[in-house]
Amino acid sequence: MAEYLTKRYMTGPEGAHRRAVYKAMGFTDADLSRPLIAVVNSWGEVCPGHFGLDLVARKVKEGVWQAGATPVEFGTISQCGTLTLGLDGIRYDLATREMVSFDIETIVHSQMFDGIVFLTACDKVVPGMLIAAARLNLPSIFVCAGIMEAGKLDGEAFSLSDLDEKVMGGYPSGRVPAEQIARMEDRACPTWGACPLMGTANTMQCLTEALGLTLPGASTLRATSSELLRMAKLAGGQIVSLVEKGVRAGDIMTLDAMENMIAMMMVLGGSTNSVVHILSLAQELGFGDVITLDKIAEISRRTPCLVNVKPNGPCHMTDFEDCGGMPAAMREAGPCLHLDVMTVTGKILKELFTEPLEEAPDRKVLYALDAPISADGGIAVLKGSLAEGAILRQSARYRENLYHRGPARIFDSQEDALEALRAGKVRPGDVMVVRFEGPRGGPGMPDIYAVQATVCGMGLDKEVAVITDARFSGFARGFGVCQITPEAAVGGPLAYLRDGDMITIDVAGRRIDVEDETVLKDREPAVDPKDKKAYKGILNLYKKYGGPASRGARLE
Repeated sequence: MAEYLTKRYMTGPEGAHRRAVYKAMGFTDADLSRPLIAVVNSWGEVCPGHFGLDLVARKVKEGVWQAGATPVEFGTISQCGTLTLGLDGIRYDLATREMVSFDIETIVHSQMFDGIVFLTACDKVVPGMLIAAARLNLPSIFVCAGIMEAGKLDGEAFSLSDLDEKVMGGYPSGRVPAEQIARMEDRACPTWGACPLMGTANTMQCLTEALGLTLPGASTLRATSSELLRMAKLAGGQIVSLVEKGVRAGDIMTLDAMENMIAMMMVLGGSTNSVVHILSLAQELGFGDVITLDKIAEISRRTPCLVNVKPNGPCHMTDFEDCGGMPAAMREAGPCLHLDVMTVTGKILKELFTEPLEEAPDRKVLYALDAPISADGGIAVLKGSLAEGAILRQSARYRENLYHRGPARIFDSQEDALEALRAGKVRPGDVMVVRFEGPRGGPGMPDIYAVQATVCGMGLDKEVAVITDARFSGFARGFGVCQITPEAAVGGPLAYLRDGDMITIDVAGRRIDVEDETVLKDREPAVDPKDKKAYKGILNLYKKYGGPASRGARLE
């Protein structure tokens, strides 16, 4: 057995103070003679994705006890960014990632643990925990909270994103009656769990499995299933094995594993948010010079998109789980992956592929490698006169239309953009430019999915493009280019645009340009109207120290 902190610091007279503190909570000498395993629980009553984690934590702790170690549970924050879509509070969404990583780092270092089980589900909590795992480099395993069942109305499956488009665009434009919205509201979220589409929550849960940090199949189990509870107990036992063998997070989160993570992002047609999270994780691991937008672009060009789940297609995450989930998808994409990487099972990835699948995948959900949805990945990296780097989720576009040319309509905040849409001031063919919403300008690089959802709800999604230095939700579909670097607030090209400038977006050519490039030299940049606004707390930190999206939009 590897030496662990308990033996070093919990024994003898020197460990009396530490033992006394734990004994105050009912721990015994026998408990404190074993490895101490942190169980980091993001349970809360503010987010359905995390709502079931109290029960999952109990099963994890049972597994730890059974394997001969002592679990010690503590909580960290979770949030549901969808509650503040289109509102000022969405500026805190990305900041959650940093807060989660700081929180866990602080507790684990100050309390001293031998291994960590991360209980996670949604949006920024998964990458926050991944960053913490990289920073702490202890034996680590992730337990995902599972997926929500899809809603059903009049025999049709739907999810929260469908409701969003009708509320934000359909209802104000008179296309959707209030009665239909009321009926959808009661059925949109029939269980707890991560929303059942390939949003950021499910993308990041799946990519955590692609990285090798969950047990096989753990990322797409239904949140209300007994299988999830059994998987949680197995994970509790497996973390003890990792501690005994001395297998640390860094042994699993290798450069090859990171490339697998990117490849599976392309296969899944994952959320654009996963790009900033992968780049941030790469910085934490010391791979920032290798895992760049250029590397992501390279992998995108050679990796097909195979998963036909909303917003990329009509299927839901429950359909993906029913046809084998991530184990089936990774086996299908095997020729695109590094197969000799270590996983938390103690086996390399190639060894996991020897276990037979229970049934053949449904090819309406998981396409075959030789007959993909598209020959390239679900996410494209664009460059040009308007961006050193920008992200477009081409899998959530209409494949027959990957080119847009139109006049710019300039908005200095998402609030201004939403007001213009509701007032009917955006016309077919326009390119909505939503700027000063990047890491520093936002501040916090908010999610402006509300703009795209309104465009879609108004029926303009095939005719209007949205480009921005902010982020888009994993719910988003339509013609949207986000994470434009450098951002307008630091003098990026978007700051020089004016209404009427002609913009071209050529997805096949991976270009985003203003046609008259002289405007970028001859004009003075616009000034962020929020520049003099005072911010407190973490938003103030982002205003001062927010790094570029091309390095993960981290606090630098």
